[in-house]
Amino acid sequence: MSAIVVSAVDSYDVSERTVTLSCAVESDERDVTRTVPVSIRFHAPGIFRFELRANPETPAAEAPRTYSADEVREPVSLSVTENDGVLVAETSALTVRIGTDEWLFDVSDANGRSLLSEQRSDRNAKGEVRSRPLGFEEEEVNGWPLRVDGTRTAFALGPDERIYGFGEKFTEFDKRGREIESWITQPNGTETERSYKNVPWFVSTRGYGLLVDTVRRTRFDVGRSSSVTNQIRVDGDDLRFVFVHGPELKSVLRRYTAMTGRPNRPEPWTFGVWMSRLSYESREEVESVAARLRERSIPCDVVHIDPAWMSLDDMCDLRWDTDAFPDPEAMIEELAAEDFRVSLWEFPYVQVDSPLFEEFARKGYFVEDGSGSPYVLSRLSADNRGSIVDFTDPDAREWWAERHRQLTEMGVDAFKLDFGEYLPRDAVLANGRTGAAMRNRYPREYQRTVRDAMRAAGREQPTLWVRAAWTGDQVFPIHWGGDPNTTFESMAASLRGGLSLALSGFSFWAADIGGFRGTPSTELYVRWAQWALLGNSHARFHGTTPREPWEFGETAEQIVREHAEERYRLLPYLCSYGERASREGLPVMRPLVLEHQGDPAARAIDTQHYVGEELMIAPVLSADGRREVYLPEGEWVDYWTGERYAGAQTLSRDVPLDTVPLFVRAGSVVPTREASQHVGEGPWTLRLRVEFESEPTGEREEIAFEYHGRTGDERGTITAIREPGSSDVRVETPDGCPIAEVRAARFGEPPSTLSVDGATYARVDDDPGPREWTFDPDTGVARAVVA
Repeated sequence: MSAIVVSAVDSYDVSERTVTLSCAVESDERDVTRTVPVSIRFHAPGIFRFELRANPETPAAEAPRTYSADEVREPVSLSVTENDGVLVAETSALTVRIGTDEWLFDVSDANGRSLLSEQRSDRNAKGEVRSRPLGFEEEEVNGWPLRVDGTRTAFALGPDERIYGFGEKFTEFDKRGREIESWITQPNGTETERSYKNVPWFVSTRGYGLLVDTVRRTRFDVGRSSSVTNQIRVDGDDLRFVFVHGPELKSVLRRYTAMTGRPNRPEPWTFGVWMSRLSYESREEVESVAARLRERSIPCDVVHIDPAWMSLDDMCDLRWDTDAFPDPEAMIEELAAEDFRVSLWEFPYVQVDSPLFEEFARKGYFVEDGSGSPYVLSRLSADNRGSIVDFTDPDAREWWAERHRQLTEMGVDAFKLDFGEYLPRDAVLANGRTGAAMRNRYPREYQRTVRDAMRAAGREQPTLWVRAAWTGDQVFPIHWGGDPNTTFESMAASLRGGLSLALSGFSFWAADIGGFRGTPSTELYVRWAQWALLGNSHARFHGTTPREPWEFGETAEQIVREHAEERYRLLPYLCSYGERASREGLPVMRPLVLEHQGDPAARAIDTQHYVGEELMIAPVLSADGRREVYLPEGEWVDYWTGERYAGAQTLSRDVPLDTVPLFVRAGSVVPTREASQHVGEGPWTLRLRVEFESEPTGEREEIAFEYHGRTGDERGTITAIREPGSSDVRVETPDGCPIAEVRAARFGEPPSTLSVDGATYARVDDDPGPREWTFDPDTGVARAVVA
């Protein structure tokens, strides 16, 4: 393998937004006389695209392929000067320095702080190079010619710099010290770097993000081989990356998701509980589980049916096995009458034993092996053989879509799009590309086919439950975390995977409650349920064995019921953040570093997280119930007891099985509702929890919450105001939002007055009625009944 390095700039040209460079290259192994183009194009003052083309003679690759520059484009005033062998390109936000006599590349902010600098000085004590800077590798083929095998670059890592992201990665949350491969893969668990959801994107605590704009396999060495270098290698002729400056990580994510896409807010019912297992085997079993859920008052909105809804010999024909599920349309109608939605499983393969196989092979609906024959694989799922549906073939896509239109019109509400990771590198697709170029893009073709079919059948906002993903696939909500083992270790790994995915632009995520393979212990089942029900954007019970709460005894059932009820109380809060995620691109489940970027302690926390901005959960990750909880700067309120804690400290707790550490950030409004057995229809009647600061500053205290309810008419800002001195308290809510109760804390003395939406309430000593409020001196809580 011959390494080619960019060494200098022969010439350059400057246009309105772009600096185009003709760069000399060199090799330690042979003389190289050609040049390669490098370009830097500014989409906005703080966003630019960098591109190196190792084979400039070939037509430019389709671009942009993983993002849209139009969504972030802003006016740019670009100034370019040259002095002493350095080209300086400046905008109002960034300064990019490029070495012309001797190549260098450095990006700094408007204050001169270095953000990103190419690494060219990483050598060992003998002077040997430990990393390769900007350039490419050439591989000898057929005894003599050389071809480009990959492009690469390397950047210096700051001593205190932390790196996050790369998709759903289950190892350490801070990726420094790891080797990362962005290549959609079946991980068979949650204990390794392998993952279904890979995104060649990372964010840095220095206040920037970097997206490698490719669909090819990409490798990162984030300080693993050398602790001072972050190396990037793409299996392709072009190296393209997009640099996104914040400096706040929230701003970085907003800009990144604006470029790569944002999802619609999932339907409100999706935020309810999903009940599933591998698999309900018959209509009778589905209806029995649904009936028991209602009889035992366990809230649930969705019943999911895994593979057994089809004949296992005919998969994947997308037709009901009417022997096991007679009259499925009637079943769906009867479940709907009890307020249950139905979700169905699928995978994008057809088994060789299926009657469909011969038809698909004859019509060319399968991915091919390069000889014109279907690519047949063994062990696609369990012990079977089959081929992969080619969603780049219009006719194959239409066949798949028609089946989904029929099922959607029948009343199916959601589809679980399992698998999609197995496209071989040498497979050939109808669009002329190989698996090497399409493997990471294949899940999008699969998901888009089903989404568009559901839209055509009348579902304006289709619900997909998705496993595999690449850059931008966050537009297909909802994603789930695959096949964790039934251990506390796998629960913790799933948590880290969810946090990494959150910083990779994915807003909606869930993990199989209890773990997937095997039967969890009662303690694990309860702890996982507590975390998922109150800490994940979506909550699904699923595994290879039964996951219904009654299977784990009366105590576990009661605890799960109570936490499920609490989730349903919090639906107004969760749906509000779901709406904000669809508009801003910020995740519902948030790592502490996203809210406390400047807190060195928060940067390392990966076993607790925010839900939105007001709530923070610390799931219990061991059978003994012990838990350390870090409280960032500020004041914190125990969600369950109302007890107050100063921030910037760590609590050590022995947590009883019937609870989970959950905290409210003081200075917050949390909208809730009455618990229910399902999400329901119409506007929600709200109960507002207002947590003022314990120590008034002497200034007017105003708290706001951006509310979005179940229907499109319930939206606006909920505001709570405490005036200084007299402690007059006012609560104001948007029009169209019914309010049942306001609970405000914390007061040393009762407020002078309390008003809601302009109406002043009368204080009473006993339980308040409508337009009255009480004060509890022991808790410092004022409670008003509105209706």
